[in-house]
Amino acid sequence: MKNMKKIILFILIFLSVNVFTEKITFILDSPEASTVFLRTDINKFKPIKLEKSISGLWKTTLEATPGNYLYIYYIDGIRTKDYKNNEFDYYNDEFYNIRKIEKTYYPIIGDNKIKYLKHENERFYINPVNENLVYLRVKVSKNDIKDLNIQSNADILSKKIYEIDNEIVYEFKLKIKSNELKYRFLIYDGGEIIYGYNKSDEFYTLNMNRPKISYFDTPSWAKGEIIYQIFPDRFRNFINTNDDFDAPNWYGEYNKDELMFKSFGGDLKGIENSLDYLSDLGIKGIYLNPIFSANSTHKYNTKDYFKIDPSFGTEKDFEDLLEKSHNKDLKIIIDGVFNHTGIDFFAMKENFEKQENSKYLDWYYIKNFPIKENPNSYESWQNYASFPKLNIDNKEVKSYISRVLAYWTSMGIDGWRLDAVDQIPNYFWNDYFYHYVKQLNSDLLITGEYWKNSKNYFEYPSFDSVMNYLFKDAVVNYSKGGSANELVNDLQYYLNRYPQQVLNTLWNLLGSHDTRRIFTELDEDIEKLKIAVGIQMTFIGSPVIYYGDEIGMTGENDPFCRKPFIWDEKTWNKQINDYYKKLIKFRNQNDALKYGDIKFLEVKIGTVVYERSFKDEKVIVLINNKKISPKINLKLDGVYTDLISEKKYEHVEKVNSNTIMILYK
Repeated sequence: MKNMKKIILFILIFLSVNVFTEKITFILDSPEASTVFLRTDINKFKPIKLEKSISGLWKTTLEATPGNYLYIYYIDGIRTKDYKNNEFDYYNDEFYNIRKIEKTYYPIIGDNKIKYLKHENERFYINPVNENLVYLRVKVSKNDIKDLNIQSNADILSKKIYEIDNEIVYEFKLKIKSNELKYRFLIYDGGEIIYGYNKSDEFYTLNMNRPKISYFDTPSWAKGEIIYQIFPDRFRNFINTNDDFDAPNWYGEYNKDELMFKSFGGDLKGIENSLDYLSDLGIKGIYLNPIFSANSTHKYNTKDYFKIDPSFGTEKDFEDLLEKSHNKDLKIIIDGVFNHTGIDFFAMKENFEKQENSKYLDWYYIKNFPIKENPNSYESWQNYASFPKLNIDNKEVKSYISRVLAYWTSMGIDGWRLDAVDQIPNYFWNDYFYHYVKQLNSDLLITGEYWKNSKNYFEYPSFDSVMNYLFKDAVVNYSKGGSANELVNDLQYYLNRYPQQVLNTLWNLLGSHDTRRIFTELDEDIEKLKIAVGIQMTFIGSPVIYYGDEIGMTGENDPFCRKPFIWDEKTWNKQINDYYKKLIKFRNQNDALKYGDIKFLEVKIGTVVYERSFKDEKVIVLINNKKISPKINLKLDGVYTDLISEKKYEHVEKVNSNTIMILYK
């Protein structure tokens, strides 16, 4: 019995020390101090020495039961109050700051309490598309509440619930009916809790004439449409007079040096004379890798931003391409390289020639003299001396870029794809580029090249779209045999973080001039390719086809992914080409695939089922990348036909191994 009492006493002491106390950290920013001590009634005002971190902050962590505590600092022996804390009191006629320790709240559903609700002045939370449409989001702790709704003077078009980083997000799509949006949140958690402005029951207000977060929408023509990427030198050679005398054989045995450094003769007239092919394929936009004058095959080292490279043709050739493309309702997007120029660009050329006497030294980031073609002489892209980095903060540089943008916009282009956007500070894109381009033509599409999470680029915004390498990585990994859960998690990662209005405009690629070709990446396995292309053509976003993928072209990483297009149809992979054409035609005929929402219905081992819906249209996609076929028991709301097998279904119990089904009514 005595031993039992001792055990109980030990447990009570342990609980009193470890369960009912909270950790509290005191931090003081005083990098010049030699010593800092803390006196607090947590330990009856006994001096506690703070430790200095590498950053210069002084810290100490204590434990105490919840309550209000007095404290004061002693910096190098001098009694000093915490100027960042306005809470204070007097004890024994001496000033002390007050530190409040609150009991840790552990969320429990149904306790009629909330740990927190996040609704901040960021586009993630408040996202005005236009004067008639707004998306609102809130975050709450996981396992804290039963449900949450919105009270508003707007019509609620939809409500979504999903999880991000152990928090639950509630998203509402609202149709606005007045110049001032009013709303607050109603929480259900064992009772009803109203959460409004400043944690009160007052309504949040949003002036729709001048919203605190700017309106942001993407060009309607770009939503859900298929883009075709062309590397101009390697697509089609139509005019031989502008070819290099030593141009390699278009269909020859290619070697690395030829593919990297030799011009094969592709030109703008070749693209123009392929418009029937592209139109019949079903694409709606053409993205051209750089076409401005440059001494390379890739043209990313610009020599003259106002001239078409002579190997591609003339400005008149480009005008003809624009006119004839537009006549076929095809858009033209060109590549813009504003992070760097080539060494033959007039400003950099003068820097080499006149050194310290050049007028253009401040157009770049010169490190030392004499200026040589060497990364030690000036800042350059990826330390390649042939790509000297522009000083975009220079007013003359910005004025030059403005003239470039205005010139090509006046010629009739439909958009810009921007190279290496992460090499330039966000404020250049946010504060200048996006607004200037939209002033020239609000319908121009602006797409940034960024390979990671692009959420920050849509905040103010910077771009309408990005090259969606997150999609590529997720789909390629799954097509190789990755798990269904991993695919869905990777896709939802950006779907749940980006503004809803950009999702249909994201460039969903499977390969590009910077990657292995998709057929090569998938070991030339047609069944795997069908899965990847099937997802690409049915997913939310704008599919981007890298030239030649639709005929089964292969190629390792740069430069082997840049081989010339094979125009001899006898060599095409007809099975792949027919599959592309079938899916492209189907996508173009179904608004659900171009504009619709997406909802995941089933995720099991290697099987993924998702639904695309728009108004009364619905398409259901079922994929299995494994050899086994788990049961899924999907009951359909009617009779559906599989686009691939042409079989009819009212109920699907499994998806065969390494198969994709695309069901429609």
